[in-house]
Amino acid sequence: MVYTDLNTEIDVGSSGHLVEFGAFKVLVDCGMHPKRVGLDSLPNLSKIVPESLDFIAITHSHLDHCGALPVVARHQNHAHIMTAADNYELLFRMLRNSRAVQGKQREELGIKEYPLYDYSGIDSLRSRVYRMPFILERTFERDAEELSVTFYPAGHIPGAASVMFEYKRQKILFTGDMSFHSTGILKGAAEPSGKIDVIVTETTRGNHIRPEGQTYDTEVERFLSSVGRVVRDGGNVLIPAFALGRMQEIINLLNLAKKSGALPPRTPIFAGGLGLDVAEYFSRESKRSNTFSFNRQSMDGVRPLRGEIIPGKDFDEKGIYVLGSGMMIERTPSYLVAASLMDHRANAIFFVGYADEDTPAGRILKTPSGGHFSFPDIPYVGELNCKVDKFDLTSHADRDQILRFIVERNPRVVVLTHGSEESREWFMDELLELSPKTSVIIPEPSQSYEI
Repeated sequence: MVYTDLNTEIDVGSSGHLVEFGAFKVLVDCGMHPKRVGLDSLPNLSKIVPESLDFIAITHSHLDHCGALPVVARHQNHAHIMTAADNYELLFRMLRNSRAVQGKQREELGIKEYPLYDYSGIDSLRSRVYRMPFILERTFERDAEELSVTFYPAGHIPGAASVMFEYKRQKILFTGDMSFHSTGILKGAAEPSGKIDVIVTETTRGNHIRPEGQTYDTEVERFLSSVGRVVRDGGNVLIPAFALGRMQEIINLLNLAKKSGALPPRTPIFAGGLGLDVAEYFSRESKRSNTFSFNRQSMDGVRPLRGEIIPGKDFDEKGIYVLGSGMMIERTPSYLVAASLMDHRANAIFFVGYADEDTPAGRILKTPSGGHFSFPDIPYVGELNCKVDKFDLTSHADRDQILRFIVERNPRVVVLTHGSEESREWFMDELLELSPKTSVIIPEPSQSYEI
């Protein structure tokens, strides 16, 4: 097996793994870097010879894992594209939304190479993408060799998968993004049993230490209690959330809290854009899935965000605003609404997931109470008088959970990817101590490794 990490830096970045299993050439994921634009957002596609791939496997539909698929596929016309059956429709919804955003960015930011693909290129992939059932092995043959592929539920978001390959009795697992705990709408990851020879794993939370006694459930309780206090005191709550997975989870939690009395039952919840479209898909498709559950009652009391948003002017109708994007990227609904709410002491901005320090969300978290915060593209300078807090409702497995999973599988080799340098080094140090016979690799970008 020859492995090459196509991400251009040692960071979370644009996920892409090029693998050669004898006669078979496989690409696992092909994402776009969330902090870059244009061609710089792509993985190192120069490492992939045109028309050389046999398979492209997509673990899930966050754009840092799938956003470059149409770019890759146009030069790989004979490659079989595989994704979990639960992820098939989400994949195309996210790609079409990405194409729309690229069109806007070309106009607003002058990014000439955008869009990187058009709608027809996305739609042409529908007939090429094979819907893989979970935990059902499929075997392919080429030049008298066999390669078996199995998709396992990975938690994280609906439709997310870990992908197991078996070649010459060697088992190789690509974890994708994993989460072992179940939420109100999603079951945790299904762990493959037995020994795994090679594990290529995400390390997103390798540099994050969860405080003693803190769990997902205790954070949910703290979050709902904090939202309830703001609402009862007459304030608005802004909850920036990723449109796929996180927004639906938060809306479900809020509605359950309203039914239990933890929140005032008539509290309006406002959402918008792609998140509402995904919620509609979840409510329809969850009837066919045994990994996630989201019914129409989960959306009770949710209304579309409408009307003019004026920086510095608080909303007259008090409520909870669950809006994309989770990191408050410029010009997204959560970014614009933050400019309206932050000056007013009764309000709150509550973050529920990862916020890169270089994004507006990360900068707000570092701004002291009463400090000034600039929205240069609006333009507006606000004063951060509202409450700000962060709740660890992550959709990624804690580092100790992934470490346990790896050690129990007793792999021959572990490849540490999709995380900061500090995160990967934590895993390396722990694995060298707990599993000294395991070879641990932090791959250099675009360098190939014989494994």
